Amino acid sequence: MNQERPQLIRPGFFSVNAAADRRRNEFDFHNEALLYHDRSIDSVFFGDSITHWWDLATFFENSPRTIVNRGIGGDTTTHARQRFAADVLQLRPRHVIIMIGINNTWALDAFSPEDRLTSEEIYQQVTSDVEGMIQAALEQAICPVVCSLLPTRMDRYALNHRRNELVVRINQSFKTMAAGSGAIYVDYHSHLVDPDGITLREGLADDGLHPHVLGYGIMAKVLCETLAAQGIDLTT
Repeated sequence: MNQERPQLIRPGFFSVNAAADRRRNEFDFHNEALLYHDRSIDSVFFGDSITHWWDLATFFENSPRTIVNRGIGGDTTTHARQRFAADVLQLRPRHVIIMIGINNTWALDAFSPEDRLTSEEIYQQVTSDVEGMIQAALEQAICPVVCSLLPTRMDRYALNHRRNELVVRINQSFKTMAAGSGAIYVDYHSHLVDPDGITLREGLADDGLHPHVLGYGIMAKVLCETLAAQGIDLTT
């Protein structure tokens, strides 16, 4: 065990309303503890609320490996990329499980016109940020595992069909990106989608966005099977 406090990377706070700030103090304290105790970390799950709310200790309870959750509800790729050094790189995990980008798509139908973005603008934003995170991980010899965004089923949003079409396009880019960089791509989308190819299947999320226990069960199975095919076992 170290006798002095480690030099800690802290991204600081982004703004009064930034989602990424909501767990900043918690993560800084936890990151410091992991570094101080020189813990060997197998996987960091990194993302937004879908990662934040995933009870990893239960779904991967048989795993002897150290798994760390660094999801923040409401986070976007912009702030995720800025906190990546603090919440992933400095922890030196073997793998980082990245799933981020759905919150960027709220800009399609933002209340204020000045906050709205086109599908193309959001696509460029998400893919550029995720590509940057992949490259940063690879430079530190961390294996990046890039996960597809999930389909949604939120009929209360007028542009939800367009959102789901954008999700498909982003996922195609993630898959290509992973293949070209040596990262691993995890396709949750095809296991959760309706026959129409873009809408979340009924019965997997109460709000049409966040998977409940059945949705997470499918995701855990897909993740483990995909990693096992690459010789990576999260459960033993």
